[in-house]
Amino acid sequence: MAPPAPDHRIHPFRRAVRRLPWMRTLLLKALRPVMPQIGRFVRWLEAAEYSAWFEKWQTSTPADDGAIRALLGPAPASFLVTLPRAHAPTRASIAAQVGVAVEVLEGEALTAETARRGRFLLHLQPGDRLVRHALAEFALAAQASPAPLVIFADEDAQTIGGARRAPWLKTAFDPDLLLQQPALGRAVAYDTGLLLRHGLLELRGHALMVAATRAATAEAGLGAVRHIPGILLHRAAGRVPAWREGLDLPGVSKLLAEAGEGITLQPPKGRQPVPRAIWPLPEPPPPVTIIIPTRNGTALMEACIGGLLNRTDYPGFDIIVCDNDSDDPALLRRFEEWSRDLRFRVLPCPGPFNYSVINNRAAREATGEILLFLNNDTEIRHADWLREMVSHAIRPEIGAVGARLLFPSLRVQHAGTTLGLAGIAGHDMLHTPEKSHGPYDLLRLTRRVSAVTAACLAVRREAFLAVGGFDEEGLRVAYNDVDLCLKLRATGLANLVTPHAELLHKESATRGDDMSPTHKARWLTERATMRARWGDALLNDPYYSPLLSIDPPARILSSAPRRLAPWRPPAEQPAMPD
Repeated sequence: MAPPAPDHRIHPFRRAVRRLPWMRTLLLKALRPVMPQIGRFVRWLEAAEYSAWFEKWQTSTPADDGAIRALLGPAPASFLVTLPRAHAPTRASIAAQVGVAVEVLEGEALTAETARRGRFLLHLQPGDRLVRHALAEFALAAQASPAPLVIFADEDAQTIGGARRAPWLKTAFDPDLLLQQPALGRAVAYDTGLLLRHGLLELRGHALMVAATRAATAEAGLGAVRHIPGILLHRAAGRVPAWREGLDLPGVSKLLAEAGEGITLQPPKGRQPVPRAIWPLPEPPPPVTIIIPTRNGTALMEACIGGLLNRTDYPGFDIIVCDNDSDDPALLRRFEEWSRDLRFRVLPCPGPFNYSVINNRAAREATGEILLFLNNDTEIRHADWLREMVSHAIRPEIGAVGARLLFPSLRVQHAGTTLGLAGIAGHDMLHTPEKSHGPYDLLRLTRRVSAVTAACLAVRREAFLAVGGFDEEGLRVAYNDVDLCLKLRATGLANLVTPHAELLHKESATRGDDMSPTHKARWLTERATMRARWGDALLNDPYYSPLLSIDPPARILSSAPRRLAPWRPPAEQPAMPD
């Protein structure tokens, strides 16, 4: 007797969900608002609908071939694809490519002479399958100016039965993330001229990603590494997640040592299956001024200041408390007591609360090379938090540095700010459990982001003042941190968040709720200011896939992706919320 079909071994409830799309849709609509609490079940539901989403938004058909060839023009880039051994399905996917010339090398040594036969080189593994328009997309990306030297795209996993799952939706090129993770994956094309110029033909995998992107950016800047936000490769599903497979810390560490950089890559250990990149501090470390606005809030200040003065192991910092008309006798007495410590002083800032004015004034009076803006409703969890933040803030290519903040319930409050969420910007992966690694391990890796919250934000004083600090007129309370980060980004600096500086945050405990009747008019005005100033930038966060929704809750596949293949008409976008 033949064994039952795989579907017969599935729990009846799951079988019903698979066979009844309306049930799946109804459940997702009901459960997504509480996704962090029941994340595994919601992710299972989304996997069930992923194949349908992929077929709708990420495929091409022979009917598209004319449009694809027209976009490619008469002389598109040519490709070489290496395979360590023959694999029929992989070869078939390469043979099906539309509009480009491609040569396959199976088990052959890659020589300089061979490499010159194609403009771009891809290293695939048996079981990988390119979508039929994958190389056409790479060739179209290669037409950009300036011409990219490394191009990578999104990918997913495909089971033996052909089911697709686990889409890996990558971000724009992030050199910090790449040190800790083989973040380009296998859907990556290297300019063969670049590899020949820098002697990189023999490298593979993670080490090649790091070496090639460093060579490319040294030649032509960050724009030399280009991301295609589209799923162009199906890799054979394995036991190890794609974003962990092929991690090569020894190879990357060797490259860093040869470059004379003092970055240490700490390998995964215990229950931490991801590495950590530790950047060096100079000796002596730069002085830091910690700036804390407050109005009363004695209990909050006790926890905040106590952690700074007694449990922070950084050798050179001072604290400026910006007192906005506090009248609690208990707090005023504590001010006097804390002032006996030479690291602490109070700066009177009377008048209506204007976060930007208060912090800008303190920044002008600060003596530290690094400014650390800190809310009074935060509390440190680990003694080395400030060392970690300063080690990144002193890097000349970095602007603002943010910390990982947890609610008192130990769920994630901040792990980077994403543009476009809730209309302007919002916190990504909000309410995720403390011990979660997040999608693609992002909650455990130091990475670049568009913005970070000023509840805990480090920045070089020179860079802060150069962009005018916080906006005192248009953004008195809300969004001034996002605006600051975008101003820093506009000067060529990158913003970054590290999970290795972790604090508790009782969000806006003394400031109040922006949606209260007394604050809402001001909040709406500040939203209008951000839209007028930054426009479409608020809809195109390079560190958040355009294939994901920007409507709450975030991190779900978009029903109207903001980026489609170039030959497809754009999806109709929902109206932005007020």
